[in-house]
Amino acid sequence: MEALASAGLAKPPTTQPELQRQLAKLDSSVGEAEPIVELKPFLRKAATNGAAGLPRFQLNRVLRGVWCDDEFDDLGAAALARADGDHRRSSDQAVIDGYLTYFPTGRSIMPMLAEAASRAASRHDWAWRERGARWDLFKPHLGPANVAREFVARDADGIASLMRETGLGANLAASGFGQATFAETCKATAELQPAEAVGPQRSILRMFDTEAQAGQLELVVRALLEPWISTKPEPEHRKAISEFLLIQVGDPRFQLKSNRWEQIVASLAESFGKERAREVTQVFKRWLTEVAMREFFRAIAKTTDRPDQWKQREAFWIAYLDEGLVTDAWPALGSRAKHQIDSLIRQSGERPEYGQIRGGPSQSSSIIMQIGDLRISEWSDNGSCRFWSDTDPGAPKLYAKVYDGGKLRTTSGRSDFEYESHVPASPGWEGKFAGIIHRRTSIAHPRHGRGRGRNWNDRW
Repeated sequence: MEALASAGLAKPPTTQPELQRQLAKLDSSVGEAEPIVELKPFLRKAATNGAAGLPRFQLNRVLRGVWCDDEFDDLGAAALARADGDHRRSSDQAVIDGYLTYFPTGRSIMPMLAEAASRAASRHDWAWRERGARWDLFKPHLGPANVAREFVARDADGIASLMRETGLGANLAASGFGQATFAETCKATAELQPAEAVGPQRSILRMFDTEAQAGQLELVVRALLEPWISTKPEPEHRKAISEFLLIQVGDPRFQLKSNRWEQIVASLAESFGKERAREVTQVFKRWLTEVAMREFFRAIAKTTDRPDQWKQREAFWIAYLDEGLVTDAWPALGSRAKHQIDSLIRQSGERPEYGQIRGGPSQSSSIIMQIGDLRISEWSDNGSCRFWSDTDPGAPKLYAKVYDGGKLRTTSGRSDFEYESHVPASPGWEGKFAGIIHRRTSIAHPRHGRGRGRNWNDRW
């Protein structure tokens, strides 16, 4: 555009000045911070020489980077005083760059820097004047939240445009102001209704920078899960969120030495209490439980030679799941069944996790469930269903990688152990199973209610 303007093309006399005026408003976005290892030696030398005597290019370098460490706050204050007196555009741009890049919230220098950046933005007819007025960019307690409100209201194309409009550049993580905006975006997204949250959540997944924003991970978790406490997202959106959380945080079902989910719960609890923090993080575990059960039953239905029998079992157990009554579920696969079932689950786009059964029929598999205080092992073949109290030392552990087939198929145990076959005697095995579960947990089956009366099974 500048080349065209200076090429001597026919134009009215007023076009050239107007074109140059508009070009002056197309200011570049904030750039990335200078590496500290190179910056600090320069700043120490500049502090020795004093801001007043620095050449312009060195003064501007100070104004951009002096906010990296409070060691240099005195140098920064002196540099701001000189920039305020000089009224040079390049130095005013450097002040704005320094403010946005480091955004040193919580430091005593912040009010002085913010006010100086606001004055610098208003001194010229350029984009920063309009940006400051529109989003209160130079009011630290308002700017990030104001930009965040527009982030959650725009689609993917609109967000790219917003990044240019605000001058924050293509990567929010590259500046302190951008990171503060990302944090506010997460907070705003967490408070949205489910239907409104999908777009902002997709944007958060795209914008997250693993290295720069790792310290904001608890806010990301909240933004991705809190809107779904009382409902479920569409499968493809759930898969995208699940994939991100499994990579960035890990599987909450496994108790590792450093449990990042517990750390996230503790961090969120500081904001809105431990009970709410648990409720938020339990959303992901609920998704994993549901996927484990649904995919197990779907895969077995495709491999069993008794689809009619399996359809009955699926209907019975999924009814508990649909009502949120199954709090844990974990497949345990026979050695022959493992490869086939694993392949079927992966075809659905899910990431299968399961234990393996060693011993017993290699084609048999089990789903281990928790309903109330009852641990249940349902089988893929003609094997009986097992019921344990979850305090029974003989009850199968959830989320184990290997199970002893003999112990998992046991037909003996303490008084709180029971095994029942699926013999369809009147009024059917479903009533018998529902009765066992209700008597032990007070949880009624959604369709069969309390099941058979106690006289049908006086061991319970």
